[in-house]
Amino acid sequence: MREIDMTNNLESVDEIKELDVPANVLSETTMPSLADLENIGDYLNLFGGDLIRRLNDEYKPVHHPGTEGTLDLLNDIKRPLFNAQAHVVTAILKGFERNRNLYIIGEPGTGKTAMSISVFYALLKSMFKGKGRVIYMVPNHLIKKTKREIGILLDKNLFEVEFINGYEDVIRLRDSGKMNTKAKKIEVYIIARDTAKLGYTFEPVAKWVHRSYVKRSSHGETLEAIPRTAFKGWVCPDCGGQLMKEEEGSMVPMEHEDFFNKHGKPTRKKNNLFCSSLVRLYKNADSEKDEYRECKAPLWQAKNKDKSSFSGQPKKVNGTAARKVSPADLFKRYFKNKFDLAIGDECHELTGGSAQAHAFHILTLCAKHSIAMTGTLLNGYASNLFELTFRLFPARLIEMGFKWGEVGKWIDLYGVREKVTKIRDDSSNLNSSSNGSTKRVNTKELPAAAPQLFTDMLSDVSCFIQMGDMFEVLPELKEGPMNVSLNGERRLISCVTRIERRPGRKRRVHKAMRLLAPSWYLERNLTQVEGLLRKAVEEESRAGGQSVLLGSLLSTTLSYPDVPFNFEGVYHPDTGREIVSPNYRLSDRLLYPKELQLIKYVRERLKAGRKVGVYATFTGKMGTLQRLQMLLEERGIKTAVLESEVNGPEREEWIAKREKEGIQVLLTNPILVSTGLDLYGFPSLFFYQTGYRLSIVRQASRRHWRIGQKNLCETVYSGYKNTMQELAINLMAAKMNAALALEGQFSQEGLAALTEGSGGSLATELAKRFVGNNIVGVESAESIWGKMTIDASKLAVVASEPPVEVYQEEEALESELASSKLAAPISAIRMFCAESLQKAILKWAEEEVPTDLFDRIEKQILYVEQNLMKGYPGLAVVQESLLGEIALHWNPIDAPSESEEFRRWVFKMTNMPASERNKSAAQTEWKGFELLVEGKTAKTKTKKSYNVSDGQFAFNF
Repeated sequence: MREIDMTNNLESVDEIKELDVPANVLSETTMPSLADLENIGDYLNLFGGDLIRRLNDEYKPVHHPGTEGTLDLLNDIKRPLFNAQAHVVTAILKGFERNRNLYIIGEPGTGKTAMSISVFYALLKSMFKGKGRVIYMVPNHLIKKTKREIGILLDKNLFEVEFINGYEDVIRLRDSGKMNTKAKKIEVYIIARDTAKLGYTFEPVAKWVHRSYVKRSSHGETLEAIPRTAFKGWVCPDCGGQLMKEEEGSMVPMEHEDFFNKHGKPTRKKNNLFCSSLVRLYKNADSEKDEYRECKAPLWQAKNKDKSSFSGQPKKVNGTAARKVSPADLFKRYFKNKFDLAIGDECHELTGGSAQAHAFHILTLCAKHSIAMTGTLLNGYASNLFELTFRLFPARLIEMGFKWGEVGKWIDLYGVREKVTKIRDDSSNLNSSSNGSTKRVNTKELPAAAPQLFTDMLSDVSCFIQMGDMFEVLPELKEGPMNVSLNGERRLISCVTRIERRPGRKRRVHKAMRLLAPSWYLERNLTQVEGLLRKAVEEESRAGGQSVLLGSLLSTTLSYPDVPFNFEGVYHPDTGREIVSPNYRLSDRLLYPKELQLIKYVRERLKAGRKVGVYATFTGKMGTLQRLQMLLEERGIKTAVLESEVNGPEREEWIAKREKEGIQVLLTNPILVSTGLDLYGFPSLFFYQTGYRLSIVRQASRRHWRIGQKNLCETVYSGYKNTMQELAINLMAAKMNAALALEGQFSQEGLAALTEGSGGSLATELAKRFVGNNIVGVESAESIWGKMTIDASKLAVVASEPPVEVYQEEEALESELASSKLAAPISAIRMFCAESLQKAILKWAEEEVPTDLFDRIEKQILYVEQNLMKGYPGLAVVQESLLGEIALHWNPIDAPSESEEFRRWVFKMTNMPASERNKSAAQTEWKGFELLVEGKTAKTKTKKSYNVSDGQFAFNF
């Protein structure tokens, strides 16, 4: 590859020489050496043109959207597909001519379900006259949605849908004889993943034999009995041979632990499924010349509480013995090759060796073609794709020399391994025979994947579609971090405000307060908790091996800043020793900075008529969702909490019902809505906590940005600055680039992250950086996603729904306590946000100032900035804003409305400010709350008297 590229480069040099360019310029500009290449981006910059030309010449796509059209059959679908979707369906049908199984890899929201329905409709229409059978395997909460989608796209006379709810339905379908006849229309069978994999409990059928005898020896007149073991091990029930296993290149007898784990529960493994003993065939009298076969007898059987012994008498069974059969196993037994197409949704959850993955493999064997659909294919590790690829394309992997279970060989080819060797300094602990070793080697896989994995295993069997392909129908999406400082300002925050109206009496205002946590409170306690955890982990690490406290360390450092009032201490999982005392629990009566940030964010969005979805990962005993619900409802905001008690199939209906009831904020754990559910009514999503599970965050962050959404979508990731929360968000953003590289979205940063590896999983890397006190030094999420700055004018709701009315206690108190002056319309006030005040001024001037005065504002920007900082009617500077670091508050009501007066007003702004600020400007400064009376202290002279008792406060708005 490099020789060809260099030759092409030399040819280009010869052409340049004809233009009489000096040789020294050529060597510096057009002939960089390979030693100068530092990363894959430099390589692509140098040889990218040649690589693209070679790819265009050697690799022809099955379907080219730019030069080829879509299938005419797709025009018969009731709800027409979008252009990008129609091309994917066309490519899949063409791909079936070459491969039996294919991938559809599309971002969440691109309509993978609609595309799969169109695929089986077009496939059956073109090959089987519109008649055939399809089996769907979907997550349990998407069963009803899949049926509804089919009814939306296809005419009801063309299909029929049947749910498989258990093995009884499979038996009933077998007995009906329906599968032995030709289909009369499109028959769609939908089965949930949890249902398909449910099976019976296994128990080992191999026998544990422990034969012993007593050896008696006499010493004079004394007789000594010595117990001896003649045989101890597992025996095959078929051939009677001792069960062996391969260990370090040699065969050794199986131990009792090879069939039972440390908790005494029977555990099926790769090496204990079948007997590997050799059975003699006795075709030759000479045993050395005789032939042998491998026994292959199954070593496990179904556990049945009605099992009988060989004598026919009932035999008791210890433990539970569920009498059920896996529907997938029955499909394999009765319905092989009975289906025309098998479709598996959210297959990124079927990549391992779980029972659900095995059930999907069986369904693919029962169909002539199959499709695996996912929005987040890779979890960061190369081994993640081995078993799924082997199930879908076994011939390809066998041809490459792979066998089932050879994950290590796959990692060596497409992944990265880390080998850590620890050497002890002293040899005094070695055993007396000197067989001990001072070295300890530990090998593990790192979260990285070679780019060849894409070209070898995905490029020719996958159709990729991103949300960028759907921009013809999708609104803009903004996502980014919105971190908050641990240091809070010690002040009172209004938390409950209501106006009580009594007939015949004056209205009365009821108000309560919460104290914002002071600057030292949370930071000091968090620092002490982190110090105790770091010290405990370092002590265990010095003793050798990996600390068992890393899990507690990670969950504590991520959750403690958010719910310090529910902290119950940290204890060693093995010894129970106290690591961090529960005395570090903080008060739940205070309001913490991150909670205040969420409240401000929700209010801003509800003012614009936008509902908000809030995600939190530390739920359950932590009580994060209940705490946030209480704080929001204290301010009159109607909320609902989606918990795990709501069954998967009912969650979509549950959310729709809550929306009809008028909720304004939905709080939930992201794992409950990460796949399949649509949150059209919540265009603003706020990650109060992200956790460290990449696939869950990626899926949940796109629940609102889907086909049919009309409003601007935003996803906010919140965390405390200079803590593990900020580090988790930064690492999450970096790892997303690596995951996207295997899904068709290539970038220089993504390829670098894909090939270099990060030194461990996200959880492991967080723990390592914490122990090493190396929280800084990671590329920030702002540099990857960009800052979370959104023009307030873009937040307007496009949908026909009426704006959500939010009760604002500030407005109520102002009308009740201050004056009868009507507030300015909300739509007239705008915020212009930027990194600096000067940039915010220029953004405001571009939209509001006449063109001929804009140049003067640019030249006199320093004077404009000084005038605004001193106070200017209509414009106010906000130092801290949710939409950016600095925001400019623009109220056109306070500015002159006539054209000439407005021009004079703008021109005056550009003059050098006077040394003394005039009185009118000072009166228009945006102050906020002003404490007038506290208790029975001396009252400030005001226009209205205030009756304030002990412990109460009066504010001037």
